[in-house]
Amino acid sequence: MNTINIKGARENNLKNIDVVIPRNRVVCFVGVSGSGKSTIAFDIIARESERQYFESLSTYARRYLSKNNKPDIDSISGISSTVKISQARVRSNPRSTVGTLTESYNYLRLLFSRVGLPTMDSTYFSFNHPFGACPQCKGLGRSVEVNLDKILDVNKSLNEGALKPGEWYVGGRQWSIIGSSGYFDMDKKIKDYCQEELDKLLNAKPVLLDSQGAFIVNKWTYQGIVYRIMHRNTKVHRGPSKSDLKYFDFIDCPACKGGKLNAQALSVRVNGKSIGEVANMPLTDCLEFIKNVGHPHAEVIKPRLTEQLEHLVNAGVGYLSLNRSADTLSGGEAQRVKMARQLGCDLIETIYVLDEPTAGLHPKDVAGVVNNLKSLCKNSNTILVVEHDEAIIKSSDHIVEIGPGGGKEGGRVIAQGVLNEIVNNPKSVTAKYLVNSERKDLKDKVRTPIDHLKIVNATKHNLKNLNVKIPCGVLVALTGVSGSGKSSLVEEIIAQHGERITAMDQKQIGNTKRGCIATYIGAFDEIRKIFAKSTNMSVGLFSFNSKGGCANCKGVGYINMDMNFLGNVKIRCDKCGGTRYKEKVLRYRHKGRNIAQILEMTAREVKGFFEDKKIIDAMDLLINVGLDYIEMGQTLDTLSGGESQRLKLASRLQKENEFYILDEPTSGLHFADLDKLMRLLNKLVDNGNTVLIVEHNLDVIRQADWIIDLGPGGGDKGGRIVAQGTPEDICNSNNSHTGRYLKEFVNQTPSV
Repeated sequence: MNTINIKGARENNLKNIDVVIPRNRVVCFVGVSGSGKSTIAFDIIARESERQYFESLSTYARRYLSKNNKPDIDSISGISSTVKISQARVRSNPRSTVGTLTESYNYLRLLFSRVGLPTMDSTYFSFNHPFGACPQCKGLGRSVEVNLDKILDVNKSLNEGALKPGEWYVGGRQWSIIGSSGYFDMDKKIKDYCQEELDKLLNAKPVLLDSQGAFIVNKWTYQGIVYRIMHRNTKVHRGPSKSDLKYFDFIDCPACKGGKLNAQALSVRVNGKSIGEVANMPLTDCLEFIKNVGHPHAEVIKPRLTEQLEHLVNAGVGYLSLNRSADTLSGGEAQRVKMARQLGCDLIETIYVLDEPTAGLHPKDVAGVVNNLKSLCKNSNTILVVEHDEAIIKSSDHIVEIGPGGGKEGGRVIAQGVLNEIVNNPKSVTAKYLVNSERKDLKDKVRTPIDHLKIVNATKHNLKNLNVKIPCGVLVALTGVSGSGKSSLVEEIIAQHGERITAMDQKQIGNTKRGCIATYIGAFDEIRKIFAKSTNMSVGLFSFNSKGGCANCKGVGYINMDMNFLGNVKIRCDKCGGTRYKEKVLRYRHKGRNIAQILEMTAREVKGFFEDKKIIDAMDLLINVGLDYIEMGQTLDTLSGGESQRLKLASRLQKENEFYILDEPTSGLHFADLDKLMRLLNKLVDNGNTVLIVEHNLDVIRQADWIIDLGPGGGDKGGRIVAQGTPEDICNSNNSHTGRYLKEFVNQTPSV
């Protein structure tokens, strides 16, 4: 069969659609946020393939596997085994590395055991084995040390709150213990302490105390601040607790220098390098090192190892190292490492499903992803990509566009075919952006800085002692190739000016099934008050989390049923019909609608229904950030990362004099959604705020007031300011990769 055939798809917001997808091709799913792209690729094709495969296994084996139910479709045919390459971060344990994930480190161990001198067995080069692991860091290669600047304000006394950790707040128990010790002048500035006093404050071992004077603690143990923090986090393999993590810096293990192995294993050399040194090289350098190993015993090992390293470099992660811990990879990096692993497989007629493989990639590296997708397509494999990047869309063999809008307004196939068919289809929302006919500058005026934020001697990770002035009161784009140091500079900004910075990430706002959009934006309280006034009933009656909630489903709207070997099934509550409310509550109406019907409305519908200014203002916030398609009753745990970020931004639109940092806010956004985002960011800046975005999208970068471009390469080859200035300045820079691609983008004429 040459096609995947889906009939009667109703999953999520799909409108009972039929979809025919060609096999053995690179197929790109496009459409605005919330249109239903991922539903087809992941929730129908990938999930159904997995479910059918699991059902072929024995009951015993299925006990240990995840449980899936059939998606809401009439039928599907033409599917085969599916491999999902998602952006889910690799969080198995801190011992997983790029090398172990791709098995490249296994081949490197084998190479050193066969070629290295003195000769040792391969087991001695494993940091996960007692024979090889560094005795100090237990094979992690990392250690932690407390950052004193994050603990002490040396310009204050203890009575003035010199101790930053919340546990030592003035008047609290730990603060009282320090006072009770009698060791310190509580009114003396920390900067005036002698070395002995400072050492006792920070590093003193436990001493049993009695209460003294005004400091009442009864009998308790005094211990230094650093000592206390370090000794409640003594398990090296776990590191600091989440609450204490902000006080620590990760450093290379002093014993193995990040090599993860003991001294005996690190004494073995190949071409003058230890295995720890090679595994800590950027992958590009590691590849060259392996190619230059000329020993006869290496000839059998080198081809597979060099092939795997080449796949990683071509995937755009050549700045990483084999020893890079997997739990430190971003979602995009983790996905590209997984992709590189698959490039070395010999599977045939497999369906690969990828979610935005270009996420976090500089335009310079996108061509490598295109080549990788084409390579995956060999052996009659089918590649399904959910993507917004123009280069990926244009290079695809087939395009399926879902829309035309998001949520209720989406869920239909509005265009499909090869690129020319999409471009010439008048129903396509994407077409006009692919020919550049809709691109415009959404900035009203040229803005000039009102101040500067100074970053001094930034050395985090690969930063080369940077000094930079970030203009305030404007839109700043922080750019550079992958691994150039952008995230490290953001960490330095937060470390040096944390009190001024608001970082807006794409993490979910909440994971509760009870918090909904209307509640988060403050509209639900007003809506319930209006219903209460209109019906002469109590406000609590119109809350599904209070008096009005259905007793059967507890106001959730559905019942979770454990189907044993099948997946858990969500069954709509038969008492309330999924409305969440008691039947008597739904009898009360305002202007002909009950409260459950209001929660099914979108922001635009609610705005047109109510006359209350607070409700209208709340709806305008959602509309301004492009969330006009979301229903008021949608729970916060179902929002995508981009939707969560924009919802957080919506709550900040009325603020002034804030410094916002956004990490890749365009992730997951269609071209049409970018316009909404830019209007939002410009509004924030025009209201007197500073917005710094870490970004690769050229359409966004060109509209910034100021650009700071890091590089020139990734890893050790990055960490420097290559260029900074206006977009025009960057375009004219001969040293900037960003400038070269930005110039091409700005100068391109409308074309396919």
